[in-house]
Amino acid sequence: MKKIKNFFLSINTKLILLIILGMIVLSSSLVVISVLLSGRILTKGARTQMNLFCEERADDINTELLRIEDAVGALSRWTQSKIPGVSKISEDEELRDAIVRDADDLIRFMTANNEFIQGAYIHYTLDITGVTDRDEGVYYTRGENGEFAIIPFTQTEIEQDPVAEFWYYGPIRNKAALWTKPYFDGSVDDYIISYVQPIFIDDTPVAIIGIDINFAKLLELVDSMRYRETGYMYLKESDGSAHYHIDDLVGPGEEHLHNDEVDHIVDNADLMDAEETGNELIRYNYNGGDRVMAFVTLRNGMKFVLCDDYDSIYKEKNRATILMISVTIGLTIVLAIVAAVMASRITDPLRKLTSAANEISGGDYDVVLPPEKNNEVGELSRAFRLAIDKIRAREEDNMARAVMQSQRIEKAAERLKKQNRDIIALKNLAYADSLTKVKNKTAYDDTIGYINEQIKHGTAEFAVIMCDLNYLKLINDHYGHQAGDQALKRASDIICTAFPMSSVFRIGGDEFVVIPSGIEYARLEEHLENMRLMLEEEKASSDELEKCISISFGSAVFERKTDKTYQDVFERADKLMYEEKQRIHALDGYDANNR
Repeated sequence: MKKIKNFFLSINTKLILLIILGMIVLSSSLVVISVLLSGRILTKGARTQMNLFCEERADDINTELLRIEDAVGALSRWTQSKIPGVSKISEDEELRDAIVRDADDLIRFMTANNEFIQGAYIHYTLDITGVTDRDEGVYYTRGENGEFAIIPFTQTEIEQDPVAEFWYYGPIRNKAALWTKPYFDGSVDDYIISYVQPIFIDDTPVAIIGIDINFAKLLELVDSMRYRETGYMYLKESDGSAHYHIDDLVGPGEEHLHNDEVDHIVDNADLMDAEETGNELIRYNYNGGDRVMAFVTLRNGMKFVLCDDYDSIYKEKNRATILMISVTIGLTIVLAIVAAVMASRITDPLRKLTSAANEISGGDYDVVLPPEKNNEVGELSRAFRLAIDKIRAREEDNMARAVMQSQRIEKAAERLKKQNRDIIALKNLAYADSLTKVKNKTAYDDTIGYINEQIKHGTAEFAVIMCDLNYLKLINDHYGHQAGDQALKRASDIICTAFPMSSVFRIGGDEFVVIPSGIEYARLEEHLENMRLMLEEEKASSDELEKCISISFGSAVFERKTDKTYQDVFERADKLMYEEKQRIHALDGYDANNR
């Protein structure tokens, strides 16, 4: 009993127990902190990575949808420009047929090389034609050979068409372009979604312009996308009323669709009604599996959903946690053993080393240590000396490493600067039109997005000048496409000369858009007049239309009270440009139908 009491009273024992206890407390604290911090970092990284992947794939689909919207919008503007008025188009069957015939090349061009397009159509409304057995429009559909063919479709058949609510009545009631929900079209024996835009004149619906997308092919594209090993994607309605997988679309009335009710939400249920999950994930249970999802709302209003197993997404976090716990426990055991061995060699005369230890803690390593005799004090003295030497060597090594690290950082910074310069150069190339060297359609789309953000924040102040090269087809027909390219370059030079400090974009074959800079915006009329004078000099240089550059242009200024988007200003400028083109054609005696 006395030996046990003396054992616990010895400094050696107390020191050993103190060191071991300290190691345990420190290791436990470190493992808890490490697990929490690393868990948060890895969890956030997993959420961000999954949402980013979802957004990137959604952008791919949105690109296809935007191409459809642009095609329908262009065809609608073209068709509306050909309609003289409600009464004229109602009374003149030949005019209606002529517009449809003239649209053939445009429709075939817009639908070419797009495997998702199932059909396209221009159809006059019953308000214009009445219910007749006459074809009042044209309907193109893709056959089994992949080629587009025209299917007859009379006005009487509209009232009998079971899907007319989607492509005809719905857009007219909406009075604006819309994306339909998926529906089964018996004429093509498949599921489709449509983007339809009605044309109104004086509040009278005149025509319906639309493009049908093969919804099954769209789902095949979505189904082919994979995220890691177990992640998959699907589409669903914005309200969650239907989830669309390619295997679910069997046939009309036989769909194996389900809705959000089968997903038992565990975390972030409030995000189910949001436009996107952002940097969060929704955790839910489906068929007994613990899962997570991220989603982004597409241009057609449907949600693009990415799902994966919960354990698969956070497996790195779990591995890191297990690894940190294992390493910490192992280090604790090793350090405790080392501490016990070292403490067992410490004896009572520790006070003799207190002064030396204080000096060492103050940074003075030139201390006088007790003699290194063959006892515990001697051993400790030698340990002090060795520790001092190691500290000195470590400090010198750390200083050398710091110098090397600083050099590496400087080299890395130089490489990063060069990479940034290369990225900027590549971006500038990507934004340039290869023929005219002005900015291209990609740069134009990015600029529109930036301007719309300014409009939302109330800081927008801009104008749009829509320019169109006249007689390009005439030049190509007489002198060849190389001459046409030279005409486009010359037209670009004239526009850039008139607006040297502004952003000039080539947005189509012979179409240019100018968004004046701040200085030139303030003197807009002066620059417009300069361009008129240059065009008059061009016209005076030759009596032949093919040998001089003729440009129609129209300008519009952003009105804060009435304009909601950039498109509102653009449409006014486009309309004025078209009126100017008509005027120039009339003055030049040019009639495209007789040339």
